[in-house]
Formats: sequence, structure tokens, C-alpha cells
Amino acid sequence: MDSTLRVVALASFSNSYVEGTASSLGQCGQTIRNRLKRQDPSRFFQVNKQLVDRPRSIGALSMPVPLAVDTHDEMFYGDPGAAAVTGTRNRKGTNYAYKFATASVLADGKRITVAVVPFTTGPMVDHVRRLMGQVSALGIRVKYLLFDRGYHSTDLIRHLESVGIRYVIRLIARRMNAIAGQDRIYTTKSHKQRKGERATFRLVTMAENGLIYAFATNMTATPEGIRKAFREWWGIETSYRMIRQFLPKTTTKLHRIRVLYFYTAVLLYNTWVLLNFSKAGMKGPHVIVEAVKLDVTLFIMAAAEACGEGVGG
Repeated sequence: MDSTLRVVALASFSNSYVEGTASSLGQCGQTIRNRLKRQDPSRFFQVNKQLVDRPRSIGALSMPVPLAVDTHDEMFYGDPGAAAVTGTRNRKGTNYAYKFATASVLADGKRITVAVVPFTTGPMVDHVRRLMGQVSALGIRVKYLLFDRGYHSTDLIRHLESVGIRYVIRLIARRMNAIAGQDRIYTTKSHKQRKGERATFRLVTMAENGLIYAFATNMTATPEGIRKAFREWWGIETSYRMIRQFLPKTTTKLHRIRVLYFYTAVLLYNTWVLLNFSKAGMKGPHVIVEAVKLDVTLFIMAAAEACGEGVGG
């Protein structure tokens, strides 16, 4: 195993700093950082394709599948003027983050992250296009797309309609003055929009557990069917928590390295998902993250010893 890859993998599994991990393996932390600066994050797509091909080889993903699209914030505590740092809602004492947009396949109860793009300033429809480009390159056919409230955009709706993609977008109910039980055609209205720039969609609202839910969609399913389809999105929140279990710690302001770390965490998360996918197919036990971390960490440490690299010194 390449020494740089070994260091990054071990830091990811232990949620440690790469520099400290390098030292524990007898490597120079600055040397590893310099090597990482030269890495091409686009290699992620080649490796991820190999991972996605595994379930396809046993018949999964052969039919159109739902995809959930969302943003993922990696909170940032340094200079808000750093490259690619954007504003976000306050969490953990900061209003700034590095953002990533992801698309995740929902199939057979498994959620595989099949596309990732760094989220920078600009229209959100642009990064959705980039995500869909990656999805298409993997040969995945989309049944429909699910978006959370942050994706309510006239431009996005118009784009999805123009390319014939079915969608469900959760809306902020209070901004729509929504009341439960609506199911009607709605056209956006703004003094900034000309008539040809407006978006028209089906507005569906319902009450559940004391809350009002509102959705924009072009699907013909019943309101209950729309709500059921969107419930699948909530599993993405769980997948984000799992991805974080594979993120190394860092304080770097280099966006290229931040992207590399996040892509690596996604690959490791997908590997864990696919291990469980294989186990499910064989009716075997569920593979917990900690077991994967332990197995791979022991392998890395043994490989370091075999290569004559110091461990812990």
C-alpha cells in the first residue's frame, strides 16, 4: 500500500489528524501534506465507479432508481475569506463551512453516494447539473429526484421540467402560506420575474404530527404517495453521520485537500455500505463500522511493520 494512502486511510478510520497519523507511522507529516497537494481528487470518480459496479454486477441498479440530493456542511472556524468557504446556518459556533453537494441512490434499503461536487457560490441548478452528469456517467437511470427545502429554486424546477426529470422538493411551508390538504397547480410569482421566467408545479400539502408539509412536484402520485417517497430522503441524514465517521480531522484552508478528504470519506462509507450489501445478499450478519475500522487499521499497521516503517515512534 502506498505510504501516503496508508496515512490518509488510517487518519480517516481513526478520525485523526493526518500529520499525527503520519508521525505514528514513521512518516513526515509535512511530506504527506505536500504529496496530498499534488493528488487529483478526480481519481475519486474512477474508484467510485468500481464500487458502484459491484451491486450492478449482481443485478442491483439495473432499473431506474430514486436519488436524493442534498448539501453537506463541514464547519469551518478560520478566516471566512478562505477560498471556497461559504456562509451557512449557525452550527457548533460558526456560520461558515465548506459545502458539498451529493446524490445518493436509494435501492434495497441501501444508500450509496454516487456523485459529489464541491458546493461553491453560484446558482444551485449548476451543481445539480454536475451531479447528474456524474450519475449519467455511472450508467445509473433516475426514477425521480428528492430535494430538501434548501433546493426550492425556480431555475432548478424549470431545468428539471425541461429535461423531463420527475422530482419532489420539500418547501418551507410558512413561505408558501400553506394549509393542509392542498393539491393544486401553483405558479411562482415575483416582481423580479418576467412571465417566461416563472415556474409552474404541483403543490401538495398535508398535516402530520402537528406539522404542515409542503412539496413541489411533477409526479402524479397521490399526496400519500408523495409523502412516502420523500420519507426515503431522511435516510440521507443517517448516511451523512456515517460519512463523518470516516473523515480525518484537519484545520487546513487548502480547499483541494478538504475536497480530497471528503471524497475519501465518501469512498470508505460506500465500501462499508457495499460490504453490508454483500452480506445482505448472503444472509450474513450486519457489518458495523467499528469492525471495518478495526480490520483495516490492523491491516495498515501490519503493512507498516512489514515495510519497516516505525509505528508509534
